[in-house]
Amino acid sequence: MARLYVRSGIAPDPPDAAFPVLVVDPDGTPGERAVARLGGHCYEGEGAFFLVRTDGWAERSLDAGRLVVGIAVHPLPLRQAGADPAEFPERSGIDPDAVLLLSARTTVDPALCARLSEPTAVFIAGPDVTLDDLLADDEWPIILAPPPSQA
Repeated sequence: MARLYVRSGIAPDPPDAAFPVLVVDPDGTPGERAVARLGGHCYEGEGAFFLVRTDGWAERSLDAGRLVVGIAVHPLPLRQAGADPAEFPERSGIDPDAVLLLSARTTVDPALCARLSEPTAVFIAGPDVTLDDLLADDEWPIILAPPPSQA
């Protein structure tokens, strides 16, 4: 099951910004496996891999003090990553043509939530690897922007 965190201090500018950070297991649920395979269809940038916003994005909402992050992707890039869109019956709340691969929730301090930055970082790691280990090893995340309509 995908693990969701909110962490500050990940990016140097601004250092107090908080980011939603999702850790997905490459051998986990079908949605986690699909997200992990999307990494091969991202472009490389400054210490991260970026998924083109028109291909997929992170949808976020707050629900009674809990942050909910969902990963939505259009069928074509999903097929190119070797996943069948038919395996994912849920659709994006932003664009009904996009499938919702997974969603995760975590409780968030309201002060930290007020400092949330737009992108969501996604790390690929098994359940035995902690977020602190990933950050200490300078692992490159996949960066997902908010939905195109929220840009």
